[in-house]
Amino acid sequence: MGVKLSSPIHPHLNLLDLPHDVLLLLCNYLPLQDLPNLSRSCTHLNLLVGHHLDHLMSVKMISSWARFLSTNTGLLTQMESLVDHVRMKEDLMGRKDMYRLLHIRPDKMEEVRRVSCAEERVTFIGRDNPDKVEVRDELGRKVVRVDRVRWLQVEYKWSEVKLGRYRVSVRIRVEDNFTWPHTEHQPTVWTVGFPVEEGEEDIVVGVDRAWWRHLRKGMTLGGRVSVEKEGLGKWVRVVLPEVNVKRVGVVQVKVRDTVCNWWKGGLSFDFLELRRVG
Repeated sequence: MGVKLSSPIHPHLNLLDLPHDVLLLLCNYLPLQDLPNLSRSCTHLNLLVGHHLDHLMSVKMISSWARFLSTNTGLLTQMESLVDHVRMKEDLMGRKDMYRLLHIRPDKMEEVRRVSCAEERVTFIGRDNPDKVEVRDELGRKVVRVDRVRWLQVEYKWSEVKLGRYRVSVRIRVEDNFTWPHTEHQPTVWTVGFPVEEGEEDIVVGVDRAWWRHLRKGMTLGGRVSVEKEGLGKWVRVVLPEVNVKRVGVVQVKVRDTVCNWWKGGLSFDFLELRRVG
């Protein structure tokens, strides 16, 4: 007499059958842009996303954001300006504010120091040139627009920078009148100078005309000088290589385009940023 084997049982399990804590854990693995779609799928998941967002609005998140605002008021991006009213968790006006803070991630901002390119302490060669004009952008502050120049040079020094790893970036915008008549062997040079254990060190990176053309087309740019797009508007961050400051001192950024002697322009400069990343 043969032995009859029973068929394995495969119970039908739905996503919503999982424990609430497990579903919250799964939310941590979803990209931020997918959370609104998930919340629109059903009432239960909408409540789940709400609990997840509320959990992410931690004390560190809110306090870090309040600290950032206290030192960088007047130099906010479009996205940041939409939540500049938030100082406490009670100031959050719904999920839109939560999503904006999660896009900005102030809890990962250890220290951020910004300076406007329109300030006199920023070296801007030819600042008084009528083809370099200070205009007010959509946020109501002055930016420097370079319309037509032969040489471009921007420099700034942050003093008393403490030990740690830092990232320098420049916020720029390519305008409709952008002109860059360079040959392939006429680079724009980006430099970050920083203190090491003995003396100073410079990281120097050149970008060619192809890099600028890709930037104008809105293409993604990687490499040692990368570009980060912002969530709103046409402004972008040109991000220079990370540096490791090994003693208290000065960090300097330089942007120079002096090899090509032809007229160039169609760039706006908003602010320079020094951000501690570790």
